[in-house]
Amino acid sequence: MKHTFIAVAMMGAFSSAAMAEDFIKLTGKAEIGFHAFEENGVSKREFQDAGSELNVVGQADIGNGLTALLQVNTDVKLDNSKGSDHFANGDTFVGLRGDFGTVKLGRGINAYGDGYFKANFYKYDISPASAGIPSGGGDNRGAFKYEAPLLDGLALSLSYAPGKDKTESTRATDAWAVSGTYEKGRFGMRLSQAGQSSVDGRSKQDTLLAFKLLPTPGLTLSLELDRARNESGQRQLASATYAEYKPARLGLRAGYLTASDTGFVAGSRQRTALLGMDYDLSAKNSRFQTSLFAEVRSDKLDGAARKRDLIAGVHIGF
Repeated sequence: MKHTFIAVAMMGAFSSAAMAEDFIKLTGKAEIGFHAFEENGVSKREFQDAGSELNVVGQADIGNGLTALLQVNTDVKLDNSKGSDHFANGDTFVGLRGDFGTVKLGRGINAYGDGYFKANFYKYDISPASAGIPSGGGDNRGAFKYEAPLLDGLALSLSYAPGKDKTESTRATDAWAVSGTYEKGRFGMRLSQAGQSSVDGRSKQDTLLAFKLLPTPGLTLSLELDRARNESGQRQLASATYAEYKPARLGLRAGYLTASDTGFVAGSRQRTALLGMDYDLSAKNSRFQTSLFAEVRSDKLDGAARKRDLIAGVHIGF
C-alpha cells in the first residue's frame, strides 16, 4: 500500500486546491504484522514490516507564479531488517510548478508509474510483471520528470533518467518513460511506454494499458495489461485484475495476476492470487488513522511448488 500513502500526501500537498498554502509536513505510516509462509518446504513464522515509511512534504509560493515543491520519502523497517538502509531511499524530489506544468528532479519519479489502481493492498501491493526499467534508481543517478497541466481530465507526463556509466558495453544506460492518464466521472485509463538502452545498442521496453471503473459507490474495479521486451528481444505478457469494495470502515479487496513467458523464459507461466481485508478503528478526524488488516497471497509458477503467504497486522497512518 506504499503508493497509496504517497499519493494521498501528494494530492493534499501538491494539488491545485492547496496551491495558495505554504507548508512543510511530516507524514508517514507504520505497518507490521504476523507473517506465516512456506520456504523450501518448511513452514515459517515471523513478524514482518508491511511497508512503513516517513515522508517530509512541503511547498512554498516563491513569486512570479511559481511554487517550489519538496518531498523526501524514507522506507523504514519495524522488524529490524535492513532493506534500503539509508535516508531518502524512496520517492524523493524537488520541483517547480507554474502555468507551464510541473518539473521535478529526484528519484522514484518514473512517468511509467508503479501500476494504476492495485486495490490498495498493504503488504501485497504488486503490479503485473514488467521489464523492470528504473528511473532514478539502480544504475541511474536521479531523474527528470515533466507533468503537463491537467486538461479536461487528461494528465500527460514524461521522465528521463541518465545512465551511470556508458563505458561498459553491457551496462544499461539512459531510461525514459511517457504516460497519459484520463479520468472523468467513474472511468479512468492509462497508457504508458518506457524504454532503456544499453551501450551496445540493445534496448528493453515496457508498454502498460490500464483501465479503472467505479460502477457503484465504494466499489472500484481495474484491469492492467503489460507487454515487455528484454535486451535479447524476448517478450513477456502480463495481466492483472483488481477489485476493492470499501463503502465504510470495512474494506474487501482481491487481485489476480498472470504472466506468460515469465522472466522471458519461453513457455513459462505464473499465476498469483491475492485476497485482503481491513477495518478502520479510528474516527476520520483522528491524528492517527489506525486499521487492522489481513492478506493472503498464493503464487504458482509452472514446474514449481505453489507458494502461500499470509500476513495480519496493524496500520497506523499520520
